[in-house]
Amino acid sequence: MFPLGASKMAEPAVPYIYPSDVPGVETLPRCCDSHPDWPTLSQHLVEDFADVPIDDLVSEVRRAKEAVERVSLPLEEALAIGELIVRHQLMMRAGQVREVARLDPERHRRASG
Repeated sequence: MFPLGASKMAEPAVPYIYPSDVPGVETLPRCCDSHPDWPTLSQHLVEDFADVPIDDLVSEVRRAKEAVERVSLPLEEALAIGELIVRHQLMMRAGQVREVARLDPERHRRASG
């Protein structure tokens, strides 16, 4: 039985592997197979994205960590998914990939008729 408000997370059907067989889909490079903790991942990101201001990098890591913590992923999964989120965001900031989706969509004013 789970404590009140807790739920059992289903095991992933497919392991988290970044490369894709879908034509036209880019793959994200990884520096390691896994990271033991957020500080280690952050240090590797600092090294991989030296041109991105440190404040931006810290902000993106914080946002990714908050996102995976909201869904209560186990640490290993949280780090893998968090790395995917952060690397994509930093690659967009560095101009290494096209920006096709936004985590913070802009609000648009609707014309009133």
